[in-house]
Amino acid sequence: MARVVIVGAGPIGLATAILLARDGHAVTVLEKDAQAPPVTELEAWERWERRGVAQFRQAHFMQARFRHLLDAELPEVRNQIRALGGRRFNLITALPQSLSDRSFRPGDERFETLTGRRPILEYAFAQVAARTPAIEIVRGVGVDGPIVGRSVRPGIPHVIGVRTKDGAVFSADLIIDAMGRRSTLGEWVVALGGRAPYEEATDAGFAYYTRHFRSRDGSVPAFRGPVSATLGSILTLTVLADNDTWTVAIAAMAGDRPLKALRHNEVWERVARTIPHVAHWIDGDPLCDVTPMAGVLDRYRRIVVDSQPVVTGLLPVGDAWACTNPTAGRGFSLGLMHAIALRDAMREVPDDPARLAEVFDHVTEEALTPWYRDQINRDYQRAAEVQTAIDGRAPVRSPNDPAKQMQAALLTAASFDPDVARAFFEVFSCLALPAEILGRPRIHEKVAAYIGVAPPQMPGPTRAELVALMS
Repeated sequence: MARVVIVGAGPIGLATAILLARDGHAVTVLEKDAQAPPVTELEAWERWERRGVAQFRQAHFMQARFRHLLDAELPEVRNQIRALGGRRFNLITALPQSLSDRSFRPGDERFETLTGRRPILEYAFAQVAARTPAIEIVRGVGVDGPIVGRSVRPGIPHVIGVRTKDGAVFSADLIIDAMGRRSTLGEWVVALGGRAPYEEATDAGFAYYTRHFRSRDGSVPAFRGPVSATLGSILTLTVLADNDTWTVAIAAMAGDRPLKALRHNEVWERVARTIPHVAHWIDGDPLCDVTPMAGVLDRYRRIVVDSQPVVTGLLPVGDAWACTNPTAGRGFSLGLMHAIALRDAMREVPDDPARLAEVFDHVTEEALTPWYRDQINRDYQRAAEVQTAIDGRAPVRSPNDPAKQMQAALLTAASFDPDVARAFFEVFSCLALPAEILGRPRIHEKVAAYIGVAPPQMPGPTRAELVALMS
């Protein structure tokens, strides 16, 4: 069995460690942040410092795919999240108010998820990893870079370990980059003399203004609109979390100067109060001030270029491979899918590092890259819609591109047809891609009937009213 070093002790790094350790591999996890997880969920929220994770106290929503994967692969983590107060939630309770039939149907259990605030979720993964045999977690260790050894394929650098910033060496058969959005994998490979990985990186330009609340009486807000709703130049997120807490976020474009005032509590609250489906969500005890975040990259990389790996012995997983706009809530689901794919690839190719890189790249391209492409397309469309709202132009109801026409019609049809609403929830829940559900003849026919039809508008402030609320 292999000696594995994982760089990064976030949830996906720890999930990868658990999966590989259960297969008999000896796993060491190196984490730059020094503080170990506290001993209670309250301390995890109030005292746990994760300076290496910019989104640690931002909004997080676990899609149903996350729960499916936990049930199948990591039931111990699922149980630990529940023990820490994680909330079971079924998306059907947030069906559009415009539907005449909002009752549960057989099969709707597939939309149930398990969700919570990021510190609580990460705490659960950390607890399970800490008690899993063959895992050693070393915190407070910054990695300076990989160590190269004898190549296993001519002309391609082969990694045999990492060197920490204090000079310590950790040797391994495989190094896994789980450093998340801040991964420097490309720089590492080039420094070893390898060819640069293929990489795409753009800033979609979104900014997030987030606040968390706790219930005053044990009740939680009812959904009077969707979990994620677009309102002209802003997007709102209303997310149930753990232990009678919830999260409200308002997303805007980072370059929208008037809306930068959303970072102030009183302005943020003033805006939230003018949005009917959001206003009652801030009638709790705030757990923090508004937490802003911007500069979030959409990034994608491949370490197989022109059918050859650019490095062996080093593989990225989760956000170190690809990351997108976090408002979609897909990060944990796709990260777990990727960790499981890596575990399976190591089962298939246990002794050939170059072939392992190729197999892992292939399954990543087949199973995960389509999700990245889908989200990138959505980000660009959303950015264009926001700019249209900022400029005061009328939105384009029926774009010339047939695929975009169908995607726009899908959202409209979901507001009026319960079958299409569930098909849309499959996409939202990370259970099926748009091409899959639109390939179903009955759904395709229903959606096509709504091409060019404007979706119901969520009530809220106009652009002019929104700007006026900033002062």
